[in-house]
Amino acid sequence: MIVLNEMGTRLKEARIAKGYSLEDLQDVTKIQKRYLAGIEEGNYSMMPGQFYVRAFIKQYAEAVGLNADELLEQHKAEMPETTKEQVGKPMAAPSPSRRKSISKSSSNSRINEKMPMIIVALFIVVIIFVTWFFYNMLAQNDPTEEETGTDDGLQYEAPAENTSSATEGEAPADEEEAAEEATEEPAEDEAAEPDTEISVAGTDGQTTTYQWTGPAERELNMDVSGPSWVAVTNENQEELTTPVEMQAGQSETIDLTDESYVRLRLGAAPNVELTLNGESIEYEQDLTTQNIVIEFTDAE
Repeated sequence: MIVLNEMGTRLKEARIAKGYSLEDLQDVTKIQKRYLAGIEEGNYSMMPGQFYVRAFIKQYAEAVGLNADELLEQHKAEMPETTKEQVGKPMAAPSPSRRKSISKSSSNSRINEKMPMIIVALFIVVIIFVTWFFYNMLAQNDPTEEETGTDDGLQYEAPAENTSSATEGEAPADEEEAAEEATEEPAEDEAAEPDTEISVAGTDGQTTTYQWTGPAERELNMDVSGPSWVAVTNENQEELTTPVEMQAGQSETIDLTDESYVRLRLGAAPNVELTLNGESIEYEQDLTTQNIVIEFTDAE
């Protein structure tokens, strides 16, 4: 249902004052143009879900320089009601095309499933060890003297002494081999993992570009301390995670092993801590809404 509202008019006027067309605003916010037009017209029924109405309006307002929280508070009567189901599930489960980090609950479930097999395997190992130990004890206590037969009966024959002895000043062959092994140079350690280096390549408006040189396997982690709109795309503008407003305490891990470029759109950057393979990425610009671009080069 289309609702004529003052909020859509205010947003449209602010956009025009900024000199933005709907296409420009689409590039800035990464929100489809038809959704932006729907916000201006008050047509919220076309949105992918009622939860996204507030998130899209906040992103729109920040892009045109308005205070999003104040705007929503002033026009909250114009907002569609959120159902209980949407309140309980504020964020649709993302369907990323790439591997995400596995939750602790899944890991614990798999461990519990394998625990009986682990216990049985340990029990078998203990039995084998105990059997081997007692076998060696019995073997050590068993005499090894040779028995030889004579006309008068059996008698034990002591092992013959070694008549060959090393001449003075000449080491036995076994000692020479041991000395040679001691002087051998240790094998070279496996090649160390390549060093990681990240630097700022430059800034352009709301965009900061970083150059990353490091291992081919890369993971980007986002830890959120407060509400922030987050969208992540690659160089082909394919979404690596569903654009969504993340809340305090949420985190997201994205595998970037096969990517040479990644672009992050952050609606409230100070609330998002970025780390890449454990290395913290410091913001070069003190902006609430900004873009972070990272270009990757594999270290040799």
